[in-house]
Amino acid sequence: MQGQVFLPTGDPLQEVVRLALKSDDPRRDVEFIFTDGQGRFILRGLAPLRTYTLTIEGDGRRYATTTVTFYAQPRGYLPVNLLPLEKKEVPPRPGTISVSRLRRDPDKEAARLYREALEEIEKGKLTSAEEKLRRAIKRDAEFVEAYNELAVLQMGKKAYAEAERLLRQALEREPDALHPLLNLGICLNHLGRYQEAATSLRRVLERSPNWLTAHVHLGIALLESDEVLEAESHLIRGTKAEGLERALAYLYLGKLYAQTGQIPKAVEAWSVYLQMDPHSPNAERIRALLAQLGYPPK
Repeated sequence: MQGQVFLPTGDPLQEVVRLALKSDDPRRDVEFIFTDGQGRFILRGLAPLRTYTLTIEGDGRRYATTTVTFYAQPRGYLPVNLLPLEKKEVPPRPGTISVSRLRRDPDKEAARLYREALEEIEKGKLTSAEEKLRRAIKRDAEFVEAYNELAVLQMGKKAYAEAERLLRQALEREPDALHPLLNLGICLNHLGRYQEAATSLRRVLERSPNWLTAHVHLGIALLESDEVLEAESHLIRGTKAEGLERALAYLYLGKLYAQTGQIPKAVEAWSVYLQMDPHSPNAERIRALLAQLGYPPK
């Protein structure tokens, strides 16, 4: 599970800080993790569905001691928004993960099936994982995480209508669950329903304004809805994301600049995209477009 620490201003913390990680398992000692120089961190060995708290001590100048409570999620992302000094009496904020602190515990057998499904996803055994997630939902029809993970598997098969149905079922049970909201926005983008996607992704950013994945996909939804100015700001912010999301931000920034006649900027964005994702299905198309514009890739 990855995350990043942000100052109260919304800017990434540009220094190494120590994080104290505590599990709700009394047998597990407090662990200390350090961020990199841009406030990014990786949490390893988390047990799915257990509660964790992450604490960063205040520096006495820019931010107060901040505690985030969250549930471990596979492929999860945890933005930690540091509290300003003047608000240090504010109670610890819940983590921006799809499950709130007040959620009910799932059925034990459903939880076991869910954990086994996650292990099989990591091993690439997707058919077996899907079967176990469906069994988990049958055991516990309120199991939001199982709906979300099953929807992600459906999106991987391009079964977007089925993924949408599952995500909406999750949100019927927990309307503010951030991972289903994010995935619904991504799914609706794939279905070409960009305005609906933007609505879902805006809700994510209202709760978690520094979630770069949401900025990328909102930028895509806005661009495809011809809201170019707002799209550009979200896509530019998305260029600070990691991996696939960062590549997507540059891909769609190139499209935005090409559509608005800013060819040098389009060439620059697409060139970065090709460096990051040279073997994707889109890469050949972008190389052909650059050649047409008189800028063949080197």
